[in-house]
Amino acid sequence: MGRRRLYRLRRSSLLITRSRRVTGDRRMVKRQVTVSAPGKLFLLGEHAVVFDGHALLTAVDSRLRLRLTYDSEAEAKLKIHAPDIGLEHWESPLAEVLNRETYTGKSSFIESCFRLFHEQMPLHGCFSVRTQSDFGAELGLGSSSAVVAATLYALSQIFSSNLDRMTLFEMGLQAIQRVQTLGSGADLATAIFGGTIYYVNRVPRRVVQLSVDALPLLLVYSEAKAGTVNLVKQVQARYHQYPAIIEPIIHAMLNVVERGKSAIEAQDWPTLGELMYIQHGLLHALGVDTQALADIVFTAKMHGAYGAKLSGAGGGDCAIVLSAPEQQATLEDIFTKKSRRVLPFKPHADGVRIEALSL
Repeated sequence: MGRRRLYRLRRSSLLITRSRRVTGDRRMVKRQVTVSAPGKLFLLGEHAVVFDGHALLTAVDSRLRLRLTYDSEAEAKLKIHAPDIGLEHWESPLAEVLNRETYTGKSSFIESCFRLFHEQMPLHGCFSVRTQSDFGAELGLGSSSAVVAATLYALSQIFSSNLDRMTLFEMGLQAIQRVQTLGSGADLATAIFGGTIYYVNRVPRRVVQLSVDALPLLLVYSEAKAGTVNLVKQVQARYHQYPAIIEPIIHAMLNVVERGKSAIEAQDWPTLGELMYIQHGLLHALGVDTQALADIVFTAKMHGAYGAKLSGAGGGDCAIVLSAPEQQATLEDIFTKKSRRVLPFKPHADGVRIEALSL
């Protein structure tokens, strides 16, 4: 078993440490920083993690890049250019952003991050945000959480705030919850910490980074976009309607996660594959499977894959297929012939990181 790194979420209030030099001398503030955050894939535990549960995820090397430019002397505004989400040349007076009670629309997650950061360190001047993504929001790889992770990390670097990753996660979770009340924080934890993680969504929240040498997965797109929030609401409604039925399903999923964690640490791919098939069946019972996702899973099973399942909220997006490395080319060819897109990616990607900065 490899070494694991454990992070616990503190219950204490947020505190951003900053030096007198940073707050007293704006000439020392970094003027521009470019950061990036990875996408994510759920390996096991989606939906169950929302019910104060736990899940396994891996960060993927498709990244969202965010460049933040700060001018302390310019008119106080927030400018956003994010064509990947249909937001081009958007701007607003900074005071309006920092005093909004609610955030909606395509700029909402970035605006929420600025408001939250402002509550810890008052902001002024002009901020310009530009994003470029390797993956679109339609793939279900956690683009919103990657935006939140990148925005807060960029702000912390601009102002030399020295935020540790657990504090960054705590802030990001608050920023997301101001936009949407639902969500477990699993996507965000993956974007911030990177690697392959075991995430526990109950106080105190925990992020355990697993040591894994390989994870032989294919990522197959279902050609349909899913709405995560609506699907989470759908599952919660089903839970309240049939608690005696749905609660055991959630409990079974959590057991699958625990067994899966051991299988990943032992690199026992046949066992992990069996657990993936079980998880997909349980997700089908929750009503989030689709014909396209089921076709991907059954195609994989028919052709000898260790395992396959939908990854994420369901209703579309992507499925993952676990197979022996020597079998992947054959499976990829089979999916291509069925007009399914196999997306190139690598697991265990770095969490949010600096790409470039200038004073």
